[in-house]
Amino acid sequence: MNRALTLKWFAVLGLASLFYLLAPRDVSPQMPLYLGMTSAAVIIWTFDLLPAVAVAAALTFLYLLTNMAPPEVVLGPWTTVLIWTTFGAAIFGEAMEKTGLAKRVALRCMLLTGGTFTGMLIGFAIGGIILGLLLASGFARTVIFCAIAVGIIRALDIDPKSRLSSIIVIACFFAAAAPTMQFLHTSESFIWSFQVLMKAIGGNVDWWEYLNHACFINTIYVALSFLTIYFMRGKVRLPEGGKLKLILEERLAEMGPMTVSEKRLLVLAILGILGFMVEPWTGVNAVYVLCLVALFCYMPGMKIMEPSSFNNLNIVFLVFVAGCMAIGFVAGEVGANKWAVSSIIPFLKELPPTLGVLCSYLAGVVTNLLLTPFAATVAFTPAFGELGVQMGVNPLPLFYAFEYGLDQYFFPYEGVMFLYIFTTGCVTLKHVIPTMIARCIVAGAFIAVIAIPYWTFIGIM
Repeated sequence: MNRALTLKWFAVLGLASLFYLLAPRDVSPQMPLYLGMTSAAVIIWTFDLLPAVAVAAALTFLYLLTNMAPPEVVLGPWTTVLIWTTFGAAIFGEAMEKTGLAKRVALRCMLLTGGTFTGMLIGFAIGGIILGLLLASGFARTVIFCAIAVGIIRALDIDPKSRLSSIIVIACFFAAAAPTMQFLHTSESFIWSFQVLMKAIGGNVDWWEYLNHACFINTIYVALSFLTIYFMRGKVRLPEGGKLKLILEERLAEMGPMTVSEKRLLVLAILGILGFMVEPWTGVNAVYVLCLVALFCYMPGMKIMEPSSFNNLNIVFLVFVAGCMAIGFVAGEVGANKWAVSSIIPFLKELPPTLGVLCSYLAGVVTNLLLTPFAATVAFTPAFGELGVQMGVNPLPLFYAFEYGLDQYFFPYEGVMFLYIFTTGCVTLKHVIPTMIARCIVAGAFIAVIAIPYWTFIGIM
């Protein structure tokens, strides 16, 4: 074991011990051990000392072995819709990658917007929104857009360690991540977190109502994300001569005409979307419709996916998702949620609703540095209902602002989607951080100047 690795493990033990010693003792007997174990897992994720899935599984078993919470609580994530949304989205993602449908949509959008740097950004943005409508998986969209970005970088002979290379990959990440709140079904985690909030407040917001709440302003958010790249690019430029447009045309020509499999997959994706659109009238949970429709990809007559390929589906990722969610589930059992809410309510109650929403955004940004988005969602989403009651405001804007905060990333460990872009070898952290900081500031201004006035106008604030 080298010195750097030894120091990292000492940091894990030291910081976990510190959290254990500083934990409030009056909340519950389990609180100190909960914070100690959970912080150790998060720090191991941060330093990438062990496989993320293994850490998530180990944390789940430790919660059970230490009687931190009953098994039905610790293993509760497996009974939620998020696990099955992720399952269905993984199938659609695999099918879209195999048939080339998602790649075709993205290439077509980029080609229609021209072969310039600005056109590339616009193409990524439009492609991201369209794929967000068709594919309810941010991670799957990240994989697809990264493949396109790496193809562009290699075809243009761009140095993978250069600023331009990093900018192209960041653009593909924004295309996948920024539309997360575009529609109610755009992200597997957002579908689930929204249902958690509705259960906590005893309310109901259907697909069409949410469209009114978020679609318009999130389009602006997507545009602002890409404008951040445009202004942070410095002096870097794409190679001259419209070479990018030629490359895009070549890539699209290589794919040939749209196949029967792609057309059938498109129909299935539309059926999955329709499940969410008609849910207010059918009363049928659209998540299960999505999963059932996704399984049709393996039907022999469909010729979309080979039935035998189902065994190769990467569903180990579900263990990671469930482990992250268990952090939040157990937090509620040991009283961490109520403790956090009771600690901040006296402060928030003195603030006007506008500042309360901005504080929710900042809370999302800070929380994402400390926990994974899954764990943060489970830990804090139910609290927004209580916060709304205590502050005398609608909890929806508080929740929306918090979710925008969770979409701000700075380091790879913060989220699987953000971590994935670094596996391409075409992005450098020193080029990424300034753009992400600028985006975080722009997003805060977006909440204050655009989102809050809009939510006030439509009557949810």
